[in-house]
Amino acid sequence: MLKPGMYLQERYEIIELIGSGGMADVFKAQCHTLNRLVAIKVLREEFCRNAELVDHFKMEAQAAACLSHPNIVNVYDVIDEGDLHYIIMELIEGITLKSYIANKGCLEVKETIGIAIQVAQGMSAAHQQGIIHRDIKPQNIIISKDGKVKVADFGIARITDAEGQDRSTMGSVHYSSPEQARGGAGDARSDIYSLGITMFEMVTGRLPFDGENLATVAMAHLKDPIASPKEENPDIPECLEEIILTCTEKSPEDRYHTVEEVITDLRRALINPQDVIFESFGRKEWPRKDHEPEKGQSGQDGQAATGGQEENGAGQAATGLQKRYKEDPGAGSDKRAQEERGRSGPVSQRRRIGRSDDITHQLERIFAVAGVVAAVMIVAVLLIVAIRLGDLFHLGGAEKYTDEPTKGSMPEVTTAALSDSQVSMPNLLTKPLPMTEEQARKTLEEIGLKMTVSSVENSNEIPEGYIMAQEYPEGTALEKNTVVNVKVSKGSGNIDLDGLDLAGVERQAAIARLEEQGLVVSVTEDYSDTVPAGSVIGYEPVDPKEGETVTLLVSKGLSPAVVPDVTGMLPEVADAALLAAGFLPEAAGEEYSDEIDEGLVFNQTAPAGLPYQRGQLIQYSISLGPEETVIGATRYVASIDKQYNLSIDLGPGSSQTSVQIVIRLRQEVNGRTVFKNLVEPRDVVGDTVIPISFSRIEGADGVDEGFVELVDLDQNKILVSYPVSFFKTESP
Repeated sequence: MLKPGMYLQERYEIIELIGSGGMADVFKAQCHTLNRLVAIKVLREEFCRNAELVDHFKMEAQAAACLSHPNIVNVYDVIDEGDLHYIIMELIEGITLKSYIANKGCLEVKETIGIAIQVAQGMSAAHQQGIIHRDIKPQNIIISKDGKVKVADFGIARITDAEGQDRSTMGSVHYSSPEQARGGAGDARSDIYSLGITMFEMVTGRLPFDGENLATVAMAHLKDPIASPKEENPDIPECLEEIILTCTEKSPEDRYHTVEEVITDLRRALINPQDVIFESFGRKEWPRKDHEPEKGQSGQDGQAATGGQEENGAGQAATGLQKRYKEDPGAGSDKRAQEERGRSGPVSQRRRIGRSDDITHQLERIFAVAGVVAAVMIVAVLLIVAIRLGDLFHLGGAEKYTDEPTKGSMPEVTTAALSDSQVSMPNLLTKPLPMTEEQARKTLEEIGLKMTVSSVENSNEIPEGYIMAQEYPEGTALEKNTVVNVKVSKGSGNIDLDGLDLAGVERQAAIARLEEQGLVVSVTEDYSDTVPAGSVIGYEPVDPKEGETVTLLVSKGLSPAVVPDVTGMLPEVADAALLAAGFLPEAAGEEYSDEIDEGLVFNQTAPAGLPYQRGQLIQYSISLGPEETVIGATRYVASIDKQYNLSIDLGPGSSQTSVQIVIRLRQEVNGRTVFKNLVEPRDVVGDTVIPISFSRIEGADGVDEGFVELVDLDQNKILVSYPVSFFKTESP
């Protein structure tokens, strides 16, 4: 694990961990060569031992590195350093589209279209380079603080193929296309489907398909018609609904073929929301209703009506039947004339199979059922394999569990066939809820079995304290006193951060509370006019799981304000001007000045015209007027020969910063503090060694001591103070 302060390639300084995923950790880092912040995605150690996976990681990252587009998170470099494999990427300060939707509920039409166009432009740039994202979803779309939308993880979605798992299916099933849900690789049209699901979520605030588990969601993508976005949100225009529905057609052939077509229609919808027929729609051949086969039609006529689509298989046989024009009394049989009417028509002339008036033909049902049956079989096999692999992972292969009372995996017996020393394993996974831990223990003990809890694990489906899995299937013949291992749910594992009362809590105290809950903490800062500096403004997400990263937004205090120029003002006028600007004024001594009249403000510590932190103390001196010089008069003089290295205070990286300094003499004269600049304010590089060497310093008359001070004006801080002694001498 990389830690803050570590360097990679002797140029990237690790600042903090900002995110973790299934394959990699992401760190915020400072590139000292180019003096910019970057994000570094580091492949996790457990995957570095797989040579094939590492090759995929590098190959896909190098492919993504060739993409340079304003709507893509840019990849700067791909590096191998010993056992570390990592990608240097653009650092985006902002939030994910997923969080943005959660905060707003649903987005306005223009905002949705604007975001969708930017996402589609990034997709287009990648598709033109032959790179298919395969994991388009709001979690991979970042909205920066300046409103720019960027797509992340281009080319990275296919990394897990080296391990035989398709991340687009297993990790993002809510946004996966039907062909991905079947286990296919997908193409550019799969990205378009995922974009359509994302647009649906933007305008409605919810996902079109959801369920108790991933298999249910995958099946919905395969067979369930998508709901009408306009029924969910009546405020969206019909043209935007048609774009979303065309993107999310079940068959790839019925979707937009290129993302450029999507962009064209989105721009038309943005300019004229009432226009419902677009050029890209016109490019499709939408069969008229009077061309569909009648019920029971068969033979040559029936085959002709389907366009010979039997050859395309179950997945595409319904192409051309799943979308229809509404009847147009003036429509002729000429296709060109039909398309022209389609483009110029005042209302949409297409209906979808998902609406109530599209109860379709027997042929369509046959193919749909065939596709569903095939999909169910594939998903069932995948789930069984995943469950078995999960058991091996958690239990090291030493114990076998079942999360359903399946039969056939072990010999099934009946009560009549049991010997006197045997009992039949009961079903602990009752419906609708399994037994609780206490109920299961009591049930087993009553028939002579013992129970032990081998693990307590998170579950989104089973409440805390209920049985998740049992070692032996229902009906298994077991010897009395056999110990039965079970898994018990500890609930979803989500932690309610609202219950921790983090708002307004001091930064370190908030971090401690989160770490006590087993969370990883990342901190970002922003100005706040209501929350004191160093205290928590907010956090994200609100219900993380143990081990996940929570981002704290911590106040930097009041936002900066421009420092007014109070030089030459009366002290009371200067005080009023500084207070009005949000600063704390303070008169700090007097100085001789040949330019400023006696009694007026002179030499303020914060430079005028520059932004400065509000609430900060700004000191100024009051002019004593010109210093009188009398030839032959007695003077008090001193000398000093010192030097000071600024990097002592600024630390590592000081060569990349600058600071404004002044060297001055401070004396107490007749009970008043008097300053005299020996070196006027100037900017110097942070690693400079400053000479503090003066052979003749003239002090105040009759004062035999003082201090030479080096002052950091940016921080209003005395860096070093040297005492000096003055000796009486005659002026030349």
